Amino acid sequence: MGSVSRHPIGRTLTALLAAVLLAATSTSAQGAPPPPGSDTDPYNPGIVYRTVYSRPGSPGVVEFGAGCPTGYRPFGGGAQLLGATNQVFIQRTEPVHNVTDNGLYVRAVERPGGYSGTWQLRVIVACGPDYPNLTYLRTTTAVNSTNFKSATVQCPAGLTRVGMGAEINTTSSAVRFDDIGFGIFSNAWVSFPSIPNSARAIAGELPSGTSATWSVSAVVVCATPPPTVAFHGAHHGYGISVVDGEYVYTDNVETEACGGWEQENHSYMTGVGGGQDGDSGEVNLQWYIDPDDYEVGVMQTGLDSGGYSGAPMSTYLSVICVTKT
Repeated sequence: MGSVSRHPIGRTLTALLAAVLLAATSTSAQGAPPPPGSDTDPYNPGIVYRTVYSRPGSPGVVEFGAGCPTGYRPFGGGAQLLGATNQVFIQRTEPVHNVTDNGLYVRAVERPGGYSGTWQLRVIVACGPDYPNLTYLRTTTAVNSTNFKSATVQCPAGLTRVGMGAEINTTSSAVRFDDIGFGIFSNAWVSFPSIPNSARAIAGELPSGTSATWSVSAVVVCATPPPTVAFHGAHHGYGISVVDGEYVYTDNVETEACGGWEQENHSYMTGVGGGQDGDSGEVNLQWYIDPDDYEVGVMQTGLDSGGYSGAPMSTYLSVICVTKT
């Protein structure tokens, strides 16, 4: 385990340095939709994507933000681990907009005992227009050492969910996410979750536990979009993925396009999450927007070196998409 790589938020000097870093490292991945009004993509409802990489290394903690362009607001996104699988835990992917911050902020930590390998994060943020009534809501659980926690937050009546995120609040590296999504499990595409316009975050301690106190926060981004666009949430299950500690499928990478197989609808992803319904704290998850196709969400699962010892486990993806009407 190396040093802590952290970019605190909210201080003038730090904001200046972050702006320089983002200008140097942030790029639109190939295939990125052009700005609204472009002749080459008349279907784009105003969503812009930015990709930022952390510095390669072996730090104990990596924390930084992927900023949105001027005039745009962060809706959601995710982070991909490069050079690590189950050795590093993602503890935050949160869209933040305030006086000093305007982007997706992420944090990843090496698991207890550290990791000697070189790794980095690739973060993709989905940025959208500054819609009327744009609001960022956050609900946080109690702070204690209970080994499992769940938080759900819902948009006020009349507002639409346009993005989501979550954070595990702790100094411990022995806690990881079990789910970021909508609070419903179904083996089919679902347009209306059990709690409409909501976001849910679930986290659990590793089987070895921790004496540290912690909490988990769920974040939902709400707004009043114009009648020319429509947002929808989709939640898709994959059936049994792990039985007796082994993958049933040969691939631990799962992908889904906005609208399932109906990719001709020209939808653009604004939020991505996912989870597992097995024993809490026993599977490592990472979720992100595909850097080569912004209609596709990706989730990767990583089993610990000792395998998975819990009940049969299923995995699922949750995405938020928008399309022109």
